[in-house]
Amino acid sequence: MDYNVINFTDWLLVPFYLFFVFLFARFVRNKHIDQHPEYRYYLPGLTVKIIGAVLLALVYTTYYPGGDTVGYFLDGLSWNKLLFESPAAFLKVFIEGSSESNYYLFSEATGYPLYWRADETNYVVRFSFLAGFLGARSFLVASILFAVASFEGIWRLFVIYANEFPKTTKGLAISFLFIPSVIFWGSGILKDTVTISCIGYFFAAYYKVLIKREKVLINIIIIFISAYLILKIKPYIFVALLPAVAIWTTNQYLARIRGSFTRFIIAPLSFILIGVSAFVVFTLLSSLLKAYSLENILEKAVTTQRDLKSDYYEGNAFDIGELEPTVSSFLAHSHKAINAALFRPYIWEANNLVMFISGVEDLWFLLFTLVTLFRVRVLGIFSYFTKNPLLTFGLVFSLFFAFSVGISASNFGSMVRYRIPLRPFFISSLFIINSYVREKRLVN
Repeated sequence: MDYNVINFTDWLLVPFYLFFVFLFARFVRNKHIDQHPEYRYYLPGLTVKIIGAVLLALVYTTYYPGGDTVGYFLDGLSWNKLLFESPAAFLKVFIEGSSESNYYLFSEATGYPLYWRADETNYVVRFSFLAGFLGARSFLVASILFAVASFEGIWRLFVIYANEFPKTTKGLAISFLFIPSVIFWGSGILKDTVTISCIGYFFAAYYKVLIKREKVLINIIIIFISAYLILKIKPYIFVALLPAVAIWTTNQYLARIRGSFTRFIIAPLSFILIGVSAFVVFTLLSSLLKAYSLENILEKAVTTQRDLKSDYYEGNAFDIGELEPTVSSFLAHSHKAINAALFRPYIWEANNLVMFISGVEDLWFLLFTLVTLFRVRVLGIFSYFTKNPLLTFGLVFSLFFAFSVGISASNFGSMVRYRIPLRPFFISSLFIINSYVREKRLVN
């Protein structure tokens, strides 16, 4: 495969596209900033998102020649060429996706897709095609457009948290918009860029239906579309979202019930209902997505963990212990898995520049977590856990997701990318808890 996908034309096109992107972004910022002061972060947030996409493109065309981001772009380029060679064939491929017969609609002139067999990657290729089509078949421009399109999802998430916790806006901006690893791995042409944006759309739409009762029909449609894409691209993310959303919903309704005694009676019944409902939903999902039945999830996680520890990954592997495909084995290793996903690689475990940068970020997260636990006297964390349903959601999702990633991705190179959806929620939770601590001290 030819990985030389950036040329002089790319650099000529980039300023032209950036001019119109920032012209529109400035219009959006100016339209909202008077009534919504959090929009002062709109342009900086979009800027670093674009920088992240460009850096990813440059890293995977120079430092690590190749990678998924280049593959997705080249596949999108093949689809682009097919559109002009045979619109009818392109339409068939775009709607139906991968199949043996559709593969042969491509030719030497269009190029044959690399990721054809994997259905989940074809969804990313569809977006790559659109970005490449609008970006004049330029890899850099397509990467920038990918970043711009995905920014709206994470921005919606930030705005909701900023409205709920206005005294913590700066910390929330850091959490959702300026975490280096999320910027780098969640901005270019990758699955992670699509899924983290879909999480933002899903969360914002669900919030507006559950809390605000705004544009209910439109937001329900957004919920289903974003959930569908998450399920198609990375189903385990949706599995991690389910318990957090269920607990968030229950806490939201419990908060509306007057009288502590009534809440005391209803709360346990509600959580039992959550457990039953989650089991039913998970069973239905398992029948629809047979690869993600509980048995297959355990088997796949163990297989993935063992594969990622192999010598092929050049020393980036880590070990949380020998796993067996049983629930008890997974639970026994859960603390190591969560620690790995949240705080590793440690600096001394980094064996290249990318891992070292990740290690510095992880060290900051670890110190911030320890300082927060010290301020709440460790067990006091539980007194803040239910102070706000969004805080509960963020902690439940990030810890559950950390377990899911840490238990299966025993390779630092893979894990630092897989875990980015949990980063904003976990760090924002720490900022919110620290805000509550400061308020409590002021009152006392």
